[in-house]
Amino acid sequence: MSKNKNIELSTIIGKGSKITGSLIAKGGIKIDGQIEGKIESEGFITISATGVANSEIKANECLVSGTVNGNIIVKDALELDKTANLTGDIIAKVLKIHTGAVFNGNSSMKSESKTFSKSEITFNKNVEEAEDTG
Repeated sequence: MSKNKNIELSTIIGKGSKITGSLIAKGGIKIDGQIEGKIESEGFITISATGVANSEIKANECLVSGTVNGNIIVKDALELDKTANLTGDIIAKVLKIHTGAVFNGNSSMKSESKTFSKSEITFNKNVEEAEDTG
């Protein structure tokens, strides 16, 4: 998760908070509370151990330590920490799953030479449709 260290954290959803709707930010997003809806960042997204996201997620990088129910599309790296619980499909260039993480879904890893088209990172398409647009 080192590439986006220079992109500042711009949004924090605190523990005990709940948001319903889309969250789109240029900077990093940290979810300690609960969110239902689309999450999108040009930087990184972190779902902490207390975080719950019933969401479609799109970002450059993502770290999941909490619970995610929804598909995740990242341009670079997705990391599932040992406390992560992910139910959904993944498109990522790099995928790191720690021992203890729970992942139920399908994953597709893109090579460095593959660039993502807009249709591959559009939330209105499911992961299977996104893979077919290559």
